[in-house]
Amino acid sequence: MKKKETLKLPTTSYVILGLLTFREMSGYDLKLLADRSIKDFYWSPTKSQIYGELRRLESHGLVTMREVIQERRPDKRIYTITPAGRAAMQQWLARTEVKPDTYKSQLLLKLFFGHLVSSQHLITLVEERQQELKTSLERSKDQLQDLQDQSQDLLTEKDGVFPLLTLQHTMAKAQADLAWVETTLQTLKQRQSKTS
Repeated sequence: MKKKETLKLPTTSYVILGLLTFREMSGYDLKLLADRSIKDFYWSPTKSQIYGELRRLESHGLVTMREVIQERRPDKRIYTITPAGRAAMQQWLARTEVKPDTYKSQLLLKLFFGHLVSSQHLITLVEERQQELKTSLERSKDQLQDLQDQSQDLLTEKDGVFPLLTLQHTMAKAQADLAWVETTLQTLKQRQSKTS
């Protein structure tokens, strides 16, 4: 008897399968949900990646697709996770390996080579990041409020504590980054005043 081979999928496939556990969705809906939910701590797949992965998942029987005819808009395809897709997702979640987080920061790279530009230029870059972080933190606070307000939503029925935990991480990271930005700005401004 032949042993069943475990299907190896890219992480983007698991992102899509996981999102489909909340409800059936079109590719467009998947993109919107990914942008609202996981973008701050992982990445949000592009539309072309989503549609490519949906085709792959359908070919493996992990999702099904049905067409919905719309009168005033183009017809849309709605995808649903299958029992095999749910099993594949659970197998992926059950794996014990968790790779180290990767982090790329163009700001830190530019700061590392800061000796080549003026302090004022670096201050401007860090102040821009400060504004981005404040905006991101406000957006996260709005999302937190939305999660708390949606007690009847599917997300809550599926146990909303897990999206809440990831959102709290995003907020804690933004707060820590803001604290670092403030200290960095003080250091850069002190350096600027000494060199002026």
